Amino acid sequence: MITVADIQKKVDACQDEALQCLVEAIQSPSPTGSELPMAQTMKKWLDKLDIQVDAYEYEKDRPNFIATWTGSQEGKSFLFNGHMDVFPATESGDPNYNPWSGEIKDGYVWGRGTSDMKGGDCAALMAVKFLKEMGFDPKGKIILNYVSDEESGGEKGILSLLNDNLIQADFGISMEPSSQTDDTTDVMVGHGGVYPCKIVVYGDGGHAAKTIDPNDSDNIYGGEHAIQKAMKAVAALEKLAVEISKKPPTVLGQSHLAVTKINAGIAVNNYPRRAEICIDRRYMENETPESVDAEIIAALEAVKQEDPTFAYEFHNHYEPDTPVFINDEESEIVKAIDASCEAVCGRTPKHFTKVGGCDMAYVKRAIGGNYPWFGPGLLKGIASADEKVPVVNYLNCIKVYMATLVKLMG
Repeated sequence: MITVADIQKKVDACQDEALQCLVEAIQSPSPTGSELPMAQTMKKWLDKLDIQVDAYEYEKDRPNFIATWTGSQEGKSFLFNGHMDVFPATESGDPNYNPWSGEIKDGYVWGRGTSDMKGGDCAALMAVKFLKEMGFDPKGKIILNYVSDEESGGEKGILSLLNDNLIQADFGISMEPSSQTDDTTDVMVGHGGVYPCKIVVYGDGGHAAKTIDPNDSDNIYGGEHAIQKAMKAVAALEKLAVEISKKPPTVLGQSHLAVTKINAGIAVNNYPRRAEICIDRRYMENETPESVDAEIIAALEAVKQEDPTFAYEFHNHYEPDTPVFINDEESEIVKAIDASCEAVCGRTPKHFTKVGGCDMAYVKRAIGGNYPWFGPGLLKGIASADEKVPVVNYLNCIKVYMATLVKLMG
């Protein structure tokens, strides 16, 4: 029987290898849509495990991996799910800043994606590698799933894998960052829904050298171009955002609406006839996509009441929406993580919820099970110019993953 002391000794002896894996991942730039460098790095390390590795592409050069370690006895299936894409690099005033450095300094590994979520990706891979080297024989299957396209909704990643019935599991862990401080890792047990939507508004056009003529036969929107119409829509949406912010908080957080992107115009000397307004709406367990739609449409219809020439289209699925995600705190996976963290780190992790999203929400909706977040990396530093992961935090997560697998799959 592999003990926690055995695990501690193994990881401590192999920490240079574990850090090398993470450094190489950070040095493989992978903004959403350009995941191939990271995928090639992960494939290199997955091949070292000597387990079945299957790759699936739903768009060229954007792989998704399902690596399966099958034990000699029948049992349950444990899923590690992580994404290989990261946010674009953040600009910095520091001339020495390199978002893809993977530098190890002052007790941290630095670079874009260290927290979200290459630290977790590598920690799960190293946990499997070390357990294999220790002779562990899982009862059932341990699955490492690494996907593209998470930050843009998952159509080219987890959603297509689920649609093709390629993901099957009883429980597992999302290795998304769940650390509040450098030396502690907690358990995220749920999050609200993420609902991206888009509004298209229309206006009159023409050459910008003269005022729009509302009597021109081409103009049917009251002599206002699309940006002017969009300003009315945005004002109504900002008013709605204030009302939404007054809703009572729930166990999963606070409802929120934000206008995040506006696109309009084709040339600097032409009035735009079309404008797109993108919305990020976070909804809670007492709301539904249908109720979100109704609120936004009501706000836009109020604009139309005041301006009969206001015309719009509402697109509520221009990106996939992430469902509300709630895990059972009394489930065997949550209890196993708690016990393993206590044994490895000397503390029981706190349970928390957040306003956010993850691919595991799609997994839970599709096949059931519990898949809490437990991963290295500081929540407060995600997508910042100084994104980093504490070395001790990364190594401890490897140990906790190993102890959890031994507890549940041994």
